[in-house]
Amino acid sequence: NHRNENGAAAAEIFFQSDRAVFSIRGANMLDIKECTFEPFAVIGLVGDSDEGPGYVDALWQRMNKYGKSIMHLAKKDDDGEIMGAWGLMNDESLSFLPPDERKSKKVVYLAGIETAVDAKPPKGYTKWVVPAFDYVYAPVIGQKTAVIQEVMAYLDAHDLTFAACPFDFMPPGGGNMYLFFPVKADPDK
Repeated sequence: NHRNENGAAAAEIFFQSDRAVFSIRGANMLDIKECTFEPFAVIGLVGDSDEGPGYVDALWQRMNKYGKSIMHLAKKDDDGEIMGAWGLMNDESLSFLPPDERKSKKVVYLAGIETAVDAKPPKGYTKWVVPAFDYVYAPVIGQKTAVIQEVMAYLDAHDLTFAACPFDFMPPGGGNMYLFFPVKADPDK
């Protein structure tokens, strides 16, 4: 930890993947950044909103319990660390539509690890390939809803809109979760 200008402890997280460099400094400041990812794949366990409240947490509990069986498929960085875990949100069509264009209110969620696009999921696991997107991302410090509100204000100020539902990202080695928002230019601006 470092100290900010007021002498208060300030959190610092820094890691690098083969796609982006993340650096967040400051305990009370949301650092919103932009990046672009080529298509990537996630293999994991899938659940949906029909399972009731708490289905995402239950899904992550199952992934933490049984996910060791797919770790050999995890994409790794130059240091041999897994690239990270993703929580992908989608609708029944699995078309990665923005929330306001989804044809169904049912939400489908995949909790898993990043893998090579050509990796084959073992029985009982699901693979989704996420298309290339531009992203706006931010660490979840405090309440997730507060991060979403700040990112929505950022999108509005930068003439951007959602291209798909947001994704959860857990970096290797722990630390703060990040929200990744697939974005595109706002056609109304």
